[in-house]
Amino acid sequence: MTAQTRILVADDDPVLCMLLQETLRSAGFDVLIAYNGDELVRMAQEHAPALLLIDLMMPVMDGYEAIRQLRNDTRTAHLPMIILTARSASADVVTGFETGADDYIVKPYDIDVLLARIRSHLRRAAQRPVHNPLTGLPGNILLQAELEHRLSSHQSFALLYVDLDNFKAFNDAYGFARGDRAIHLLADVLTEIAPTADFLGHIGGDDFAIIHTEPNVESLCQNLVNTFDERVSSLYDTADLQRGYLKGIDRQGMPRKFGLLSVSIAVVNTFWRNFTNVEEISKVAAELKNQAKLLPGSSYVIDRRRKQREVPVGERRGQPLLNALILCDDPTLSQSLDYMLRLQGYRALLAADTVAAHTLLARTPDVALLIAEIASEETLQEIRQQFETPPPLLALTSDTASTETAMKVGAYANITRTASISQVIDQIMFHLIHLQEDSSA
Repeated sequence: MTAQTRILVADDDPVLCMLLQETLRSAGFDVLIAYNGDELVRMAQEHAPALLLIDLMMPVMDGYEAIRQLRNDTRTAHLPMIILTARSASADVVTGFETGADDYIVKPYDIDVLLARIRSHLRRAAQRPVHNPLTGLPGNILLQAELEHRLSSHQSFALLYVDLDNFKAFNDAYGFARGDRAIHLLADVLTEIAPTADFLGHIGGDDFAIIHTEPNVESLCQNLVNTFDERVSSLYDTADLQRGYLKGIDRQGMPRKFGLLSVSIAVVNTFWRNFTNVEEISKVAAELKNQAKLLPGSSYVIDRRRKQREVPVGERRGQPLLNALILCDDPTLSQSLDYMLRLQGYRALLAADTVAAHTLLARTPDVALLIAEIASEETLQEIRQQFETPPPLLALTSDTASTETAMKVGAYANITRTASISQVIDQIMFHLIHLQEDSSA
């Protein structure tokens, strides 16, 4: 053991504390002393020991309550806790185990036995890494244990699954050191914004999780998104920030433009829906995260389903959903198109500009339909060049010049932009029917 291995001793007997301190220091440990339960809890939270030796009978707060509080705190829940007890107090030992202790040492203790048990618990703890080494936040093991505990005790909560977008491109452009800074920035934002009563964990890589205890999850998500977007610019070089994107290669080997780092949040809510196990929650969270990543910029998707999920038309027919890329800077029209396309068996990929379109295509290159505003021939050709075989294009045109551009690039149909969104939707529906007829002919 090294001097960095810290043990926290809690006992109201100053003589015993002094003897333990000398014994443990001689064995190579760093030792902290607490003389009551309240001091024990505070020191454990502030100084992160590797193991705790706890007397059960202490003033202010006894050992039972101290252990209970430490087990309920994500910062200390994983720590080995050994009871210090008198030989005649076997009933106290049983209660201590029920509270959450791992072992006990009888007073007066045998030094060799004491050191052997301490080292045994430290070895066992080291074999199960429970905190992420980069951020120091609780890792996947503690997250799963916390979810299982809340499910078994029928506690209502919302699980926020948080993931960085465009992180691979950022890492490739700037290197792992700045990639670690990006992960630290997200961890700092989550730590700052999430209520102290929430569980905050680092699953691994750029994935985080929050277990939120209140039903007002939407305001929390919005606050997280806004705060991250305000701070992320500090990670970029000035030239890249002014340009608004990074150049990189996607997983299919295609050159792309990747937007700035953003955050996607998937929210699984047990306030309205029951889950039987962690695997079921994880499956829904992964599904929602994929939906969030299809939205432009930082975004969140909240599962508000109470029973069976609403199945899109395409899935009800036993067919996979088709991807449709929508390149449009009008958010109202984009959302209307998203709703209409889902009813027709499509999954909409919403992009406000070409950089967002590049980012979406890097994740989902298989696109069956392109609906795009005609800003310029150059912009449209740039997007169509991203496909080995360009999908049918429904061009949103607003004047003679854009109509001529659409015809020049070989659009399947022109959709005249009018002030009425319903008229635009009707035109697209008309051409979708013809597209489906052509594909089945």
